Amino acid sequence: MQIFVNGEAKRAIEPDQITASVVFELHADSYDDALHNGVLAVRDYLQFIQDNTDFKVEDFKTHAYAIHERFHTNRIDPKTMDDLDKNLTKTVSDGFYFSQYAYVEFDFNRERLARLLALTSKQENAPRFHIDFGLKDPKAYQRGLIGEAYHDAQRKAETLAAAADKHLRDCVRVDIDQGEASYRGGREFAMAKCSAEYDMGRVEDEIKAIDETFQPDPINISKSISCVWETSD
Repeated sequence: MQIFVNGEAKRAIEPDQITASVVFELHADSYDDALHNGVLAVRDYLQFIQDNTDFKVEDFKTHAYAIHERFHTNRIDPKTMDDLDKNLTKTVSDGFYFSQYAYVEFDFNRERLARLLALTSKQENAPRFHIDFGLKDPKAYQRGLIGEAYHDAQRKAETLAAAADKHLRDCVRVDIDQGEASYRGGREFAMAKCSAEYDMGRVEDEIKAIDETFQPDPINISKSISCVWETSD
């Protein structure tokens, strides 16, 4: 007789990596202005962060970039009797929209994150900000769960064997899934437009407050295996 069982193991892990994404968005009347002003905004922000934190311009990587024109449709009022039965419309340009998506990854450090958040909010045209918490090597944690999942399968197999009045013998097959990491802790911040003038002492107070209160959710790591056990009378 063979027994087929699944073993599972789960663990909640504190994140050890932060990915901070910044989204730059800008509107202009022409393509050239959108390109020029957008590139300038990105450059000024990255230089500001480099001048006021330990992040470097080259730490930020761009993963998406676009300039596109948007349109809307206006209805044109009929001018003659013949126009009454016509659907008269005119397509009008809303201008050109610049967008660039950049990110920086760094080891989990609440003080560095707090400083990046606080100083970003002081930019006159602050970008949208999104934070993801993760693990640098989730597979390493998942490998550590294989033994627990195996013992879970063994306990289930022993219970089923005893219920069938059999003796559990050898495990003849093990299939290991890829596992998954459940990320529960993304945060997004829409930075308001602020004055370029700010009190650095107050900024330091904000950094301290963020550092003391910002606590991300743990990341759920799981591993499942399928086992086949032989039994004897």
